[in-house]
Amino acid sequence: MKNLRLSLSLILLSLLTVACQSDEVITFSDQHFEEAIRTELNQPEGELKESDVNNITEMDLAEAEIKDISGIESFVSLEKVNLENNQIEDVSPLRELNNIEYVNLIGNNLDKKQHQRLKFLWDDGVKVLTMKEADGPGGFLWKVKHGDTTVYLQGTIHAGPRDFYPMNDEIESIYKEADVIVPEIHPKDMSTQSMMTLYNELGTYQDGTTIEDHIPADLYDDVSAFLNDHGLPSELESYKPWLLSNLISSFIMQEAGYTYGVDDYFLSRAQDDDKEIKALETAEEQLAIFADTSDDFQVELLKSSIEEMDHYEEDMLEMFSLYTDGDLEKMLEYTTTDNDSEMSKEEQAFMNALNDERNDNMSDQIIDYLDSKEDTTYLVIVGSLHLIEKPSIISILEDEGYDVKHIR
Repeated sequence: MKNLRLSLSLILLSLLTVACQSDEVITFSDQHFEEAIRTELNQPEGELKESDVNNITEMDLAEAEIKDISGIESFVSLEKVNLENNQIEDVSPLRELNNIEYVNLIGNNLDKKQHQRLKFLWDDGVKVLTMKEADGPGGFLWKVKHGDTTVYLQGTIHAGPRDFYPMNDEIESIYKEADVIVPEIHPKDMSTQSMMTLYNELGTYQDGTTIEDHIPADLYDDVSAFLNDHGLPSELESYKPWLLSNLISSFIMQEAGYTYGVDDYFLSRAQDDDKEIKALETAEEQLAIFADTSDDFQVELLKSSIEEMDHYEEDMLEMFSLYTDGDLEKMLEYTTTDNDSEMSKEEQAFMNALNDERNDNMSDQIIDYLDSKEDTTYLVIVGSLHLIEKPSIISILEDEGYDVKHIR
């Protein structure tokens, strides 16, 4: 069946390729788009045929009131197109441009789903602009100076689309200034071998049982269906509920192409630039927070992952939007609950371990940096909630008497 599908794909692709080589008249659904094309080609009248545009490699169609770019797929040699400041709502026709290298979509009406659809371009290495690079994304930035030591605190998000980068110019310049990059976990602690060892130690059943023996039958059916639908190995059934819950969420993000976390962005660059890296905690410390919960609580985590699966991506897209806007209040409102009484005692204890206790520990290390009296600049990159949900790292530093300035 797999080979048949591959064969069909090759056949259909060949048919489409042949179709594109015909000399048909190009039709446009949007009059403004056609007028802009004609102006660019200096052909105000007469039929536009595919043979007329076969060799066009660049077009500037900015500020032309274009809403629909249907017909652009006929420009088979197009490499660069400027569509800035139009009213485009659907980017799917760009999928047919096999030679495209650069697309400027700044100032259009692209919703979150359209940004998702741009993944097919980003995955092919196409340079796609959806916002002005000089005012790129990334809020949640603070600065603390104590003597000769400077610590920048950059809130991150652990998943994201490729167009998050580069970050805002101010953040980019701070990265270049930093002597030491301080993530939650050191890259060497996140190698595949290290993580698989931890998963085996903390997240798998060692007594010969599987997930089927530990969760309700209806939940097992849902989990089994997810594993089968996504072609995941049956060995994952030895995973405990908390690990399967995290796996499901991660897999949904991978499928959507949201694998470009802000932490990874800075850490990859830091390794390439040979910057010093110091970590605030270990992968084992983070995973133990999940592993130490009760069986019932883990089942609830897994159940929640299954129930939220269909709209998890939409929720993440909303979070991406709040992050790029740098909206502290709305991000906090979106990601936290106002009423602790709605949570069970174990859920409260879990959230306390996940945020409060870790913030105390991370703050202690940051204070050590600040009190070192060294002429050193640190860039601390931690999940944004650690900086905005009290007791946050920011509030703890302020309580300790440090002057923390919110930059953006």
